[in-house]
Amino acid sequence: MRASMIRVLAALLVLLTVGWLASPAPVIAGDEVIDEDEDGFGVDEDCDDTDEDVNPDAEEVCDDDIDNDCDGTEWLSTQDLDGDGESPNAEGCGGTDCDDNDASLNSADEDGDEITSCNGDCDDSAATGAAAGPGQEEICGDSIDNDCSGGADDEDLDGDGFLSPDCGGDDCNDDNATTNPEAGETGATCGDGVDNDCDQVIDEADEDCFEEPEVDAGIDQQSLYIGGNVVLVFDGSGTTDANENDVLSYTWTLAGAAEDYPGVTYQFITDSTSPYAYLRFHADPAAEATSWDFEATLVVSDGVHTTAADDEKATVSAHIYRPQTYSSVGCALASGSSAGLFGLAFMLLLGLGRRRS
Repeated sequence: MRASMIRVLAALLVLLTVGWLASPAPVIAGDEVIDEDEDGFGVDEDCDDTDEDVNPDAEEVCDDDIDNDCDGTEWLSTQDLDGDGESPNAEGCGGTDCDDNDASLNSADEDGDEITSCNGDCDDSAATGAAAGPGQEEICGDSIDNDCSGGADDEDLDGDGFLSPDCGGDDCNDDNATTNPEAGETGATCGDGVDNDCDQVIDEADEDCFEEPEVDAGIDQQSLYIGGNVVLVFDGSGTTDANENDVLSYTWTLAGAAEDYPGVTYQFITDSTSPYAYLRFHADPAAEATSWDFEATLVVSDGVHTTAADDEKATVSAHIYRPQTYSSVGCALASGSSAGLFGLAFMLLLGLGRRRS
């Protein structure tokens, strides 16, 4: 008897073990069951993780006493949750409401345009609804969102984000997405005959098409005089401009004031239409100083762009020079002449301290 009971218990144990092994195993991540019914939704979002037909992606079914789509509501064929007079159009409900939680979405077609709010009609009212619906062309000035884009009078035919001028926008060509107030008027667009950036100026006349001149200040010696007179030439003729039709304006500025040049008188001659500036320099024979630094700055403008300053410095020094004979500009000095220090020669040291600021 005892042996018989042992055999029965052993058989039951085998059956229980086989049954447990045959049952589907849940998907486990650590100690948490992720998706017991293997419908693609874990227990944190699946309102019934034992039924693969119940999950947030499932279609709601009426009158089955189940919240099929896990939205917290069980639908009935007689219900009207949003109060729009229509029951749900879910399976088994027999209604026409595409969203029974939103009263603005239903099968009504008050404007008779054969488009319902369930099909994207943003205005189904009898008064203005016929002029609005998906695919309709926006009409400027009627204060109606004709194309159901989300805004009234917002016509943007080329889709570049800028409204047609007919709708009060600033897109000067609403048929071309490359033409709008933020488009560039540079490079290849300069010369295409189009006002690309809608500023009412085309190509060469548009300041965006101008390239800034490349300023180049230099210095040269025009003449060397005996008797303390020197003329220096500050030379900006090396300035270049890619826009050949530009009219350049040259502004030379001499650094310092008269008190910075003791013992000398000078005249700085400039002309904005000329790249050259002239410094006429005369030293008093009684001056104690024997060397002067003159620094001039050149800035060039094409009428739109103005360059950074380019500086040039020249040092003029007086040196005793007593050759047997020396002549310049028709004048002559004999060796041992007592013309004085500044009746001798000036040496011009060029290009010292040049810098671009």
